[in-house]
Amino acid sequence: AVVSTQSTGEALAEEEVERNRALKKIPDMDMYVEDDTVKEINKFVKGFINFIQFVIDGKRETIRATDSSNVAIDDLADKMPEDSPRFNLYRYSHLKEGKSTEFVPVFIYYVPEGGTAKAKSLYPCAIDCFIKKLQSLNADIKLRLEFSDMADMTEGVLYEMIYPPDRETLLASFRDVVPAKRPGKRGGWIKVLPV
Repeated sequence: AVVSTQSTGEALAEEEVERNRALKKIPDMDMYVEDDTVKEINKFVKGFINFIQFVIDGKRETIRATDSSNVAIDDLADKMPEDSPRFNLYRYSHLKEGKSTEFVPVFIYYVPEGGTAKAKSLYPCAIDCFIKKLQSLNADIKLRLEFSDMADMTEGVLYEMIYPPDRETLLASFRDVVPAKRPGKRGGWIKVLPV
C-alpha cells in the first residue's frame, strides 16, 4: 500500500489548484531566473535580507530582482508600483504568543488594478514554476498571498493568515476582511493560496 505524506488539506488544496488551472486553461511558463537574481535569493535564504521584489521582463521572458533589502512590514506598501504586477518574497519576523521571534517566508503576488493586460497575463502563467524554482533554492515559502492593494496588507492580516486559530475562524476572517475603499478606487482583494 502507498502511504501519502500529505495531509488531507494539502491534497485538497493541490486538487483545487489543478482544477482551477484546468478550468482557466492557464499555461505554465518556466521563465529563466537571471543569475544575479539567484544570488539575491541565496542572500534571502541565508537571512542577510528579508525582502526581494521580482519583475518579469516581457520581451526577454525572464525574471529579475528589482529590489532586495531589509524592509519593515509597514513599509511594504511603499515598495509596490501603482500600475504593474510584482512577485515579492518577504521574511516576516515577529513574536508569536510573546515568545521567541519567528521568521516566516511569505510569497506575495501583487496585482494592482492598473497596468497593461500583457503584464497581468504573464504573471499568472509564471507563478507556479517560479515558486517551484524558489523552493528548489531553499526559500521554504510557508504562505502564498495575492493582493490587489498593498495598503490592505497589514501586520495583523499577515499574522492571522499564518496562525489562524482554527479553520472556522479562518473562514470567518475571509468574510470579515473588507478592504478599505479609497476615493477613486473600487477597493482591493486578498487571496490566500496553497504554496
